[in-house]
Amino acid sequence: MTDESDRGLHEQFQALRREAARGTPAFGAMLAAGAAHRAPPARTRRRVVGITVALAAILVLGTLVRRSGHRAAPVGLVTARWEAPTDFLLRAPGAELLRTVPTFTLNERLLP
Repeated sequence: MTDESDRGLHEQFQALRREAARGTPAFGAMLAAGAAHRAPPARTRRRVVGITVALAAILVLGTLVRRSGHRAAPVGLVTARWEAPTDFLLRAPGAELLRTVPTFTLNERLLP
């Protein structure tokens, strides 16, 4: 590229930036609008506080009732055993030999 084409490209980008800047609102106006939408009215705040207090009361009463009521027996995960319906596919013939350690004797025979 030449300096002439670089200058023309620069001027075209400047024109695009000016056109885009015409349609955007001022930054201060955007901040003021955001602050106006951020603060909820006092009535809404009271409603939120009331709902929060009611939910907290329900949770406290729920835990008190649960403690005095019937409790389920805890399940020991150590003793629980589940076997998938397809576990038989993973059992290889002679797998019991893989779980044992061979014993060697002086007569060069293997003992199970």
